[in-house]
Amino acid sequence: MTRDQLKEACENTIHDLLREPFQFAIEHSETLADDLTYQLRSDEGVRRVCVQLLNRLRPGDLPQLLRRFAEDSCTHQMVFADYVTANVADMLCDQNVWFADTQGNAFMEIPGRLLVRNVGNKPDRMPTPTGQHFSVPGAKVLHYLLKHGPSIDATYREIREAIGVSIDKIGKLVRELEQNGTLRVRGSGQYEILAPDRLLRMWVDAYDAKLQPALYLGCYVAAGDRTFEALLRDAETVLPAQLILGSEVAADVLTQHLRPQQLRLYVPKTQAADLRRDLKLAPSERGTVELCDQYAREIAGQGMIYGLTIADAAFVYAELMTDGDSRLAETALRLRQEHLAWTL
Repeated sequence: MTRDQLKEACENTIHDLLREPFQFAIEHSETLADDLTYQLRSDEGVRRVCVQLLNRLRPGDLPQLLRRFAEDSCTHQMVFADYVTANVADMLCDQNVWFADTQGNAFMEIPGRLLVRNVGNKPDRMPTPTGQHFSVPGAKVLHYLLKHGPSIDATYREIREAIGVSIDKIGKLVRELEQNGTLRVRGSGQYEILAPDRLLRMWVDAYDAKLQPALYLGCYVAAGDRTFEALLRDAETVLPAQLILGSEVAADVLTQHLRPQQLRLYVPKTQAADLRRDLKLAPSERGTVELCDQYAREIAGQGMIYGLTIADAAFVYAELMTDGDSRLAETALRLRQEHLAWTL
């Protein structure tokens, strides 16, 4: 769903539910911007409402939404989304954050008066993003841009060599990002990210739905109930140059703000069987060790632990946002503030 389609659908939801004497109308909107300002008018006066457009709204978005809303000057804060689940709706209501979605769900309350509360409408099928970015190759390109942003100097050929995506696919995605105002092409092999928050959200969506399932190799338990520290020390002696640590362990290294409960290792698919044997890993749906295909060294960052490289901040951020609980959401916010501040 495009920005304008989302905006129009959520406006229609409000207009269908909001009763006289209240009127809801846009006050200000920058072209292609993801934040808008509306006015709620009534006999009692005018209230300014700051609205954030989010095609996909996750529970993990709430800490960052609250931080952003705390900095604005509006009377009320609101989210327009494609779909707000009942669980997320309760979380937003508890924080008095208004919302409207494309399914007819909405909440608006002023002191002493509930204006709108309509929750529980579900889509026949979950809306999914469309476009060049929403694919495995597209996700790889988005990550490359974020890792090297906000200004990128790389030819299509150099990007292809780094992540293994065709020049044709790279070109189509760059043109799409340029058309929707997310990226500016400054010259041959030179790009500037204009809407970093939007690009980061696109990356998280594409990682969640496309890239992560394609990389997943399996979930395992370690023989002898070994600790993560013991496993990592063993891993250091097995494939130290090839392994990349992701998710919670990497997030802890980057933020010092998480007690890891899961270990995710990125290993070239051709070496995964050897790693399972050497680390004595047995398949288990309840395992806390996860192996994923390392499609390129490009996912590696600068940090290390026990001699092993961790994934870069943009990659780890997507892992935290899609692995999904409040513990990880708070860490994702801290990681973004400390390592991806240019996207805020």
